[in-house]
Amino acid sequence: MYRVYCDGKVLHDIRDPSYTLRSLKLTLELNKTGSFSFEILPTHPHANGIKRLSSIITVEQDDEVLYIGRPTTDEQDFQLTGQVTCEGELAYLLDTVQEKHTYGSQSAENGEADTNRKILAKMVEMHNIQVGAEKRFTCGIIDVDEEPVKMLTTNFESTWNSIDTNFLQKYDGYLRIRHDRGINYLDYVKRYGRVNNQAIRLGENLLDIQKSVKTEDVRTAIIPMGANNITVANATGHDGSIYVRDSEAIKEYGWIVEKVDFSDINNPDDLLVEAKKYLAKRVKPTVSIELTAVDLSLLDADIQAFRLGDLVPLTSDIHGVSSTIGDVNTYYPISKIVLDLENPTNSKITLGATRPTLSSSLMFGFNSDRKESVDIQELTKEDIDEICV
Repeated sequence: MYRVYCDGKVLHDIRDPSYTLRSLKLTLELNKTGSFSFEILPTHPHANGIKRLSSIITVEQDDEVLYIGRPTTDEQDFQLTGQVTCEGELAYLLDTVQEKHTYGSQSAENGEADTNRKILAKMVEMHNIQVGAEKRFTCGIIDVDEEPVKMLTTNFESTWNSIDTNFLQKYDGYLRIRHDRGINYLDYVKRYGRVNNQAIRLGENLLDIQKSVKTEDVRTAIIPMGANNITVANATGHDGSIYVRDSEAIKEYGWIVEKVDFSDINNPDDLLVEAKKYLAKRVKPTVSIELTAVDLSLLDADIQAFRLGDLVPLTSDIHGVSSTIGDVNTYYPISKIVLDLENPTNSKITLGATRPTLSSSLMFGFNSDRKESVDIQELTKEDIDEICV
């Protein structure tokens, strides 16, 4: 059962008709702030108690906190029904800026951090001194690979943009907020969730599936540009050109080039290393699988509920996907969840958002940017009615 609170006061609890909301939709996504929207009637006891940007909205399911955020917009229709939209806690990082600093082993500033982990901690410290206690974070679990940083500069960008540019786009990992004994921990982890014991299978709980392969972000060559307009032309072992290219990708997709700035790198050899890392992430199309699946945990307490970041096995032979139970390497990460709190069977989860092999479009049996969808109804009406109670 879902419950919603505003500053500790009940907004939604289906056991009391006076405290109910309408059109409740919760969206959670890896490395995104997340959102929550709902409608509130003018007769609701707390209709006037929701304060933009300052109230704390909490969504729980059976005493488990799914979401904490703040209201950002509210509107009223002709019937005076309020329409409220909220953003998640990661949005607090949009409220602060990173003052002008130079980090890294080549920094002229004394005592500045020289690894990615240490720099992240410094950025969190800078965020914390600009906000109240409720918006502060304590660095928690950080298990991404620690790498040395020669030079990294900040110049009054928002904390979120600084972290996104300098960490999320460079190192494989996920930001995760945990709450423990009144402390807001900010984790930066390789694996966000758990290995879920609930499988998604055609004929059991899979209702609809849509697979997408998108190539709009694919690049087969880049022109890396470092500090003071240095290029890779003079990099050791390079071919003397200003381009870094992937021959296999060019053969597959043709010449797709982009100029990429690495403004914190002032050495051609280092620039070549980072450029190759960047290109390796851009030469392959993005694959995601959006599906509707009945969460069987609502019927069986021994089955784990779907949660953001969980690894789940997926099997649907007619769609060319088949996980091997027990082999986590064949499981799919839940990268996005859209929950319909009024009708859970309308909820959707997205798996993947990964970059597979160059031939992935052939593996899935359809061209890039094409989507396929099929409706599958295997559960009985009684099963679905029970879930929606």
